[in-house]
Amino acid sequence: MLREDGFDHVVHAENIADKYFKIFFVRNGRKNARLGIIAGKRTLPGAVQRNRVKRAIREAFRQHRIKAQQIDLVVMVRCADSTAAKSEELKTLFSRVEDRCANL
Repeated sequence: MLREDGFDHVVHAENIADKYFKIFFVRNGRKNARLGIIAGKRTLPGAVQRNRVKRAIREAFRQHRIKAQQIDLVVMVRCADSTAAKSEELKTLFSRVEDRCANL
């Protein structure tokens, strides 16, 4: 997702959160899933750190194969300690999202 209106639609939908990330999700009616990432400068002040976290989020999304589902996801980074080592938390959250989307 690239445009603000797409993000706004998803951010006002259901969500799942833990200490490090908050994932918003909604059905999109398309063939595949779309991913949006919110990693602000206040949360992650360094550009290198922000890009590493975004790369880890994209990789976890790709590996978890959520793309087969028809959902839009927005992952918001909540904690400055969100390093690439937190990929296990992301995988857990993505599996919880899949479970919840099965009930939508």
